[in-house]
Amino acid sequence: MNMFFRLTALAGLLAIAGQTFAVEDITRADQIPVLKEETQHATVSERVTSRFTRSHYRQFDLDQAISAKIFDRYLNLLDYSHNVLLASDVEQFAKKKTELGDELRSGQTRRFLTISTIWRKSAVLSVTSTLCRTGKADGFHRQRHL
Repeated sequence: MNMFFRLTALAGLLAIAGQTFAVEDITRADQIPVLKEETQHATVSERVTSRFTRSHYRQFDLDQAISAKIFDRYLNLLDYSHNVLLASDVEQFAKKKTELGDELRSGQTRRFLTISTIWRKSAVLSVTSTLCRTGKADGFHRQRHL
């Protein structure tokens, strides 16, 4: 019972803290922060890459084919229905998709952060565009007579 009380109190404090430090709603694409590389990103990227290539149950080399698979899976993770990112954005990033393995090994995460930022901006633009169109359309508000 004592442990249950402690966990409940901790959960309540975390909920209050989360609401206290919550970021304001993002309603425009220019409000989205641009993600930048931090020092720990390089270290984490290098360690995770070496862990997967050396200690994974299936040994593999991080070559161009694996780099292309990582790129495709990352895009599908972000935009699985292919309705947020523009084809021109995907083509721009796909030009260097075979180099991702080298970037991960060296700790460079800039490309992933750039793709994520562009996806977030495109998602906000898509939602605001849809809301503007539905707000102006009077088809839902007027009465229809047969």
